[in-house]
Amino acid sequence: MTHQQLQPPPPAPPVERRRVPWREVALVAGAVAAGCAVVGAGAGWLWYQWWAPANTGTIYDTVDGPKWYDLTDQGVAHQFDGPAQYAVIALGLGAVLGVLALLVSRRQPVAAVAGLIVGTAAAAYLCYLVGTELSPPDPQTFATEANIDKEYPAAIEVSGWTPFLCWPLGALGAYSVAVLTMSWLGTTRSRLDELPPLVAPPAHGTPVTAPDDRPAP
Repeated sequence: MTHQQLQPPPPAPPVERRRVPWREVALVAGAVAAGCAVVGAGAGWLWYQWWAPANTGTIYDTVDGPKWYDLTDQGVAHQFDGPAQYAVIALGLGAVLGVLALLVSRRQPVAAVAGLIVGTAAAAYLCYLVGTELSPPDPQTFATEANIDKEYPAAIEVSGWTPFLCWPLGALGAYSVAVLTMSWLGTTRSRLDELPPLVAPPAHGTPVTAPDDRPAP
């Protein structure tokens, strides 16, 4: 064996670690969260405008003390309109936010998802806050002995915490569907590009003759 064969192979070059662009990550996450918060505040105004005008109820003297009720059919239905309308707005605008987050932050998907989670939580709160601030106060606060048989307008409200989950569910669901759709379109396009052409191009130097359109004798 020669001296060169006994020498060990040279060491592999060190692998350069890729630095995480924290500034870009923070910028993307902050922009997505801020955009969600602004949309949530506007959604609160839209929620109240859809629910308004408020019905009028009366304070009754019941066995449990003075209570405010709107016993009309429209009043009973109006009590369920607030949560239902909130959920519809949250799902719709949440889906729009999810798609927009993907379009503006394709290079930082993890930051976009983190911004969506934080931003939709803020949007759920701001939507509720703005809507209830525009609404008349809770008529139950006026239910006293002195106000029996007096009329007060209803207040917009959300019963339970389930409607608030519509914001993140709509946003993350639409984000996931958009990611899968774009991935499928990219794969399909690359496979179509790999297919051979249906008509082979003429060889180099071969004259191309025009078709003979003259009528047959």
